[in-house]
Amino acid sequence: MSINRGMPVQALNALGDRIDLIAATGVVAGEDFAVVWVCEPDEWARALGGGRDPEAVPWPAEAIRAARLPEAEAW
Repeated sequence: MSINRGMPVQALNALGDRIDLIAATGVVAGEDFAVVWVCEPDEWARALGGGRDPEAVPWPAEAIRAARLPEAEAW
């Protein structure tokens, strides 16, 4: 399954921890590698309520999994 805007995702950080985030974009080309722009769930809700785009950060696409898929559990 592809990653789409507004989708709950799990991001794997440098310490190996899983972080629950929201995808603000699908997979896009970054400067050196593919990324997904992500934000905290609270920021997503505030942005939607305020009629604006969320403040998001790029995350390596290879470290993002859709949160509701079984694959999100298998890194």
